[in-house]
Amino acid sequence: MSNIFDTKPPAEEPAPLVDEALAATDRSADGHADLQALKAEIAQLREAVRSTARGAGRMALHEVRGRVEEQPIMAAVSVGLLAFLYGITR
Repeated sequence: MSNIFDTKPPAEEPAPLVDEALAATDRSADGHADLQALKAEIAQLREAVRSTARGAGRMALHEVRGRVEEQPIMAAVSVGLLAFLYGITR
């Protein structure tokens, strides 16, 4: 009979499921850091696109104003034609 008060430590047994779980946790932490980095990069890209769009809009508006000042009669005819076409389609 074995003694229940045996002080000998149990033999080390391999624990593959524990090792797999720990490895998955490490991968999850790495994936979380990668995800946060991607989110930050997307935010930077979004802001860059917004500022580029704002600049392009300002530039287009400036160009249109310049053309209207150069050729005011042509601008009035163009607006009249667009208004006429819009009225026909409604």
